[in-house]
Amino acid sequence: MRKIEKYECRTLIPEYSADVPELKTGERCYSIIRRGNGKTMAAHLLFYMLPQGEKAFRFSVRAETEQAVSPDRLGAVVNWFDASGTVTARDYLHWKGENMLERLLPVPAGAFSCSLELFSRWTSADVVFHEPEVEAVEWKKRSVRLVTTKVNPPGNSTPEENLHLISGLLERIGDGVERPDLILLPENLNTRNTGLSLPERVQTIDGTYFRFLSGFARRLCSCIVTTFAEVENGAFYNTAVLIGRDGKLAGKYRKVHLTLSESEAGFLPGDSFSVFELDCGRVGIATCWDNWFSESMRMLMLNGAEIVLFPLAGDGDPVHWEHVWRTRAMDNGVYLAASISQGEAKEPVPARVIRPDGTVCAETRENPGYAVAEIDLSKRFPTYWLSVGPAMGEGASLYRMERRPECYCGSARKEKI
Repeated sequence: MRKIEKYECRTLIPEYSADVPELKTGERCYSIIRRGNGKTMAAHLLFYMLPQGEKAFRFSVRAETEQAVSPDRLGAVVNWFDASGTVTARDYLHWKGENMLERLLPVPAGAFSCSLELFSRWTSADVVFHEPEVEAVEWKKRSVRLVTTKVNPPGNSTPEENLHLISGLLERIGDGVERPDLILLPENLNTRNTGLSLPERVQTIDGTYFRFLSGFARRLCSCIVTTFAEVENGAFYNTAVLIGRDGKLAGKYRKVHLTLSESEAGFLPGDSFSVFELDCGRVGIATCWDNWFSESMRMLMLNGAEIVLFPLAGDGDPVHWEHVWRTRAMDNGVYLAASISQGEAKEPVPARVIRPDGTVCAETRENPGYAVAEIDLSKRFPTYWLSVGPAMGEGASLYRMERRPECYCGSARKEKI
């Protein structure tokens, strides 16, 4: 890694601000002093020339405040300039821990120089930015071979027949896809269309279905995700399991939003949106009815998910799967994969993989069938204008860094019991 030295430092204060803070520059530190007054945005701007031939840089800075400050109140932005000095793109650094801002960014096409904007806003707290650094680094492609599936067993099926159906599909995937990284199966596929009662369907986390899929995960050297009715200490959950390439449990997620029929059957809900770190990326899961709640996807994105998996039993509304799935991906800047298991209530519902820009990169309507997408987690999906116009900005970052969660709580009504 090669460090790049700044060639100029300026300050930014809104022209018509009535309450001007004091901006100080020290030995590798930059202060915004407010003395308890003034909340208008102010910033230090550090300028850097970009060495020709470098493809990516790591930007970092440590922020120190005298009191706790909401993450949207202070931060750092990289402004990219072309040879004429016009801003062409803008990127936030992301928080790493309590006081570090950091991000590895590829150089946008045509970028000639950049500035690192160290700012505070909407707070009366003082802040000191320490040791800002810009380093040239290698930019690596992060390819993931993602497989989603559509499987709907015939009516009056049995668990044994369902496992035979799943086995046949996984054998096809093994023969037709070279080293799949991640395979997504539909919701509760092992007991789909069997007519069994809940006590007859439930298994422990290491039960028959898990062991069956564990063998395939090892054979295919793939991570496999599915859901089933889990029992633990007499309680029932709709649980998604993530099985690692080694056949071991890599993570589990209990469905947070239960349907009324699931509640009536005796299921209990989960209470968190976990994200799992795999060798191919950070993965989150939202099971069926979860995907109808935008908060599910947003929480997974905020928790670090790069890929969100929707294992579904059914989704009979074309408006939803045609538009809302795409919107979920776009609103959060993540890849989305949906598997499906339903009969055709209105028209064939596809299993799909959707890019962060809302475009479909793979789908299948075959039953049983699968679709393969070769995705690149290092690929960026900048959009013109957004918050940073006139320039390019990346939704995944902007939605994270410009949120105002303190304004979203509302006055949720609590029922008296």
